Amino acid sequence: MKLLPLFIFWCLWFLNFSTRTIFSPLLPLIEDSLSLSHEAAGGLFTSLSIGFSLTLFLTGRFVSEWGYKRMVAIGFICIGLVLFSFQWAQSYIAFHLLFFLLGVATGTYIPSILPIITETYDHKHWGKAIGFHDSAASLSIFSIPILVTLGLRYFPWKGLLLILGVVPLLFLIPFWKVSVEPKPERVYQKSLFAGLFRNRTVWVMGFLWIFSAASSLGIYSILPLYLIKEKGMDFGFANTLLGVSRAVGAIVPLTIGFITDRYGFKVILKWSIFATGLSTIGLALSSTLSLILITLILQALLSLAFFPVAFMAISKLTPISERSMTIGFIIAIGVIFGTGGSPYILGLVADHLNFKVGILGLGILTALSSLMVRFLRDK
Repeated sequence: MKLLPLFIFWCLWFLNFSTRTIFSPLLPLIEDSLSLSHEAAGGLFTSLSIGFSLTLFLTGRFVSEWGYKRMVAIGFICIGLVLFSFQWAQSYIAFHLLFFLLGVATGTYIPSILPIITETYDHKHWGKAIGFHDSAASLSIFSIPILVTLGLRYFPWKGLLLILGVVPLLFLIPFWKVSVEPKPERVYQKSLFAGLFRNRTVWVMGFLWIFSAASSLGIYSILPLYLIKEKGMDFGFANTLLGVSRAVGAIVPLTIGFITDRYGFKVILKWSIFATGLSTIGLALSSTLSLILITLILQALLSLAFFPVAFMAISKLTPISERSMTIGFIIAIGVIFGTGGSPYILGLVADHLNFKVGILGLGILTALSSLMVRFLRDK
């Protein structure tokens, strides 16, 4: 396996993903600075997810015509511009607009990079290559809360966004040199688009993605609010606890690829989603600090297993001519209703009841959603 291209792809995915994970530890500061309710603060992630999903779908539809490498580069340039614009944002409406535009900018990456990866490596190594690539997201979830806590000692929180907007631009030239532009098959896009809506795999994977995303990034987005506002923890301690609990999650994509190559994606999908639901239920029912830490670790460890397996499943079930569009549409479904919708719903439940009730309900639904794996056709 070629390691240099994979390393560059890994760095880009880490930086792309961090532009979204950085707002979770910053959310209590944003909520206080704008005097927001939990519901309103969680709603910012809805705008982010709508923009992200819109671009995912459009990129998946047109990336073969626009160019895979070009879309990756354009996305990171736009990310830099949006994060730079946060320096002047003062109102709730301005934040909603910038969150939406940030979602638009970050959504170009996954539909563009996955065909590049699957074109670069033999299909027998897809589990390992995609697993290693996806470990960047796990490391981002682990490291960003800790880096934010340390960075706030030296920079204002808007300054951290500016730094994150500049660093990815340094990787674009190396990326352009080591990456190879895929040559997809020519297809009639209108029939492909119609076939997408008739494909059972698309809807099953989209349904699973909703609950997996809600239990992973959805929970992650509101955890600082839950720990600080409801559990009464100190800001620095809560974000450090969140980061440390996610540390073990960084090893999941590295190992899950080998396991999936051996046992098949259907088995791993089913049990990873079911176990994620159980760990989310455990998090809601935990009352002491030690139990909260244990369930946070388990929830992080299990919730991250789904995504590299899902990427590999989609890659195996679709030809390269359909891959970008299928990936974009499935993730768009999951992001709108899972990553974006769940923080808003959890915040709404917390305003009327508490976060515990919302997290418990999400855990039950996630565990039950694992039953849908049986409807996937293993091709």
